[in-house]
Amino acid sequence: MRILYAETTAHYPSSAHFLEALRDMATRGECEYHFLDESNYISARRWLAERAACRLMRRPPRGQRDLNRALLHEAVSFRPDVILIGKGACFAPGTLRAVRAATGASLINWATDDPFNPAAGTRSLRDSIPLYDLYVCTKRAVMADIERAGCRRVAYVRFGYKPQVHFPEAPSTADERARFGCDVGFVGGCDRDRGPYFEALVAALPHLRINFFGRYYDRFPRLKPYWRSMANGRDFRLAVSGARISLNLVRRANRDDHVMRTFEIPACGGFMLAERTPAHEQLFAEDREAAFFSSPDEMVAKVNEWLKRDEDRIRVAAAGRRRIVEGGNTYSDRLDELLAVAGINRELG
Repeated sequence: MRILYAETTAHYPSSAHFLEALRDMATRGECEYHFLDESNYISARRWLAERAACRLMRRPPRGQRDLNRALLHEAVSFRPDVILIGKGACFAPGTLRAVRAATGASLINWATDDPFNPAAGTRSLRDSIPLYDLYVCTKRAVMADIERAGCRRVAYVRFGYKPQVHFPEAPSTADERARFGCDVGFVGGCDRDRGPYFEALVAALPHLRINFFGRYYDRFPRLKPYWRSMANGRDFRLAVSGARISLNLVRRANRDDHVMRTFEIPACGGFMLAERTPAHEQLFAEDREAAFFSSPDEMVAKVNEWLKRDEDRIRVAAAGRRRIVEGGNTYSDRLDELLAVAGINRELG
């Protein structure tokens, strides 16, 4: 089986999600794959500027045009059986039609974001929905909209974790302990709907050591003193292991019911205090494998409660890790799910 996989490594090692899984499959002789890295053409830092320029010029910027040409070239030269596209915000419908006509490959979208979220989706992405043979959603709430947009096959496959990246590793030096050690930590952007949760925390428990890793905390004066740098790869592991409690809030603008942290925090051995959602309640036994909250006040109360229960926190974190690592939640498992839903035999070809 030949797989052409297109996604960005802009947030490596978290993305591209299936890159290591495909390497392992290729090593075992189960597939051949080519990887098209969108970050070679589209800069994550310039994404908003490029979208604005696109609207003004009424045509895609040069990097996006080059990316579309590269996809068509790779498809024609490699002749894949499957073309798997992560998100695909920058691929034009005309390119996807040309790719399908040239190869006859199964075209699959791995929808890491809500394509109808104005901050994450594009017109090209939405117009391309009917062209996919399968649209794999990481959030149930978008599935009906995908079907209404014209895709005949829609499936739900959750995020996962990477065993090579997400495992327990405590800060080991004085500098690392000073940077990552804290009572409460959160890794992720401070969306405007998340701000009130964090503001409630620092207002009610100002004595706590709190670390926020990510973007946009400078929008909130109360939160800025707790703002740290980004935390990817090893830094993510250290941020989780260094925190007595790791918060996990979903992204409402994406209509999330879970996020990548849902799997990554427990895999790294962290105690997870997560927003209560149906997906989280299905995945974890409350107060035995993770703890949940439904409001800012409840989050503050749970933080205050669990910080006093050291032994229970350690026990819950260990049980949560077992749930994830023994439950078939790696991206290799997710790739198996995805191909099975598509009706594709891994040993084909």
